[in-house]
Amino acid sequence: MYWDETFESWIAIGITGQPAAVLFAPDGEVLDAWQGMFPIDDVLDLAASSSG
Repeated sequence: MYWDETFESWIAIGITGQPAAVLFAPDGEVLDAWQGMFPIDDVLDLAASSSG
C-alpha cells in the first residue's frame, strides 16, 4: 500500500476509490489492476510468473 495525500500517484495509475490494487512487475510494468476485492489466487500466480 502506498499513501499519497495528494492522490497524484493514484490518479496516474487509475485508482478512483478503495479498495483497489495494482500489481507491478519488478521492472515497473503494470501486470494487472483491480477495483474492489481482488482475486488472491490470480495475484499470486502473476507474482510468481513475473519474479524472474
